Amino acid sequence: MAIDFMVMPISRYISGDFVTPAMRFAWKQGVPYSIFGPDGKRELPPGLPFGGASASARRARIVEKVLDGFRELPRGISGHLWDERSEADPRFHRVDAGSYQVLVAHFAARPSRSFLGWRAASKDKHCTASLILPCDFRAPVEVSSPFERLAGAAKHALAELARKKYPVDAVNAADTLSAALQDSMRLRLPLIVDW
Repeated sequence: MAIDFMVMPISRYISGDFVTPAMRFAWKQGVPYSIFGPDGKRELPPGLPFGGASASARRARIVEKVLDGFRELPRGISGHLWDERSEADPRFHRVDAGSYQVLVAHFAARPSRSFLGWRAASKDKHCTASLILPCDFRAPVEVSSPFERLAGAAKHALAELARKKYPVDAVNAADTLSAALQDSMRLRLPLIVDW
């Protein structure tokens, strides 16, 4: 199973309005890029986005719907939305699946510390989120629109990784996630964990 950290507007991700490094590699080799899904095999000729010929038009139609879902969230998110119409080149980071599982399990199992000691509250950490936003909010938030995900804050996920208190088997994933988070912060775009 391949896992990618994809830094791009959410509307771009949902519509498939992007070309991956694997697609470019296949085309460079003179091989059509094939996707196998519930509807069978679909080949994408060179230059065609992952979502097909209509991906860009679909993206344009859903941008406001995507933003509407985030405008309903706490002020730390809704007051600091990114440019969902951004045409910046997406960033892709392939992560080792086993290493990433170790990293997520490690952070999910560690209780939060508070000034007065151990908290009984949620153990969710920003590094365990499958959607990481370029906003600043303290605790991860459940997002239900445009898709259901736990959303974390890039700034806090980077701080968690900077403490370097994770198992050796998680080093690859931590390094890859750190690079993706830096892209997210620099571009001010969401990081989506694509399973």
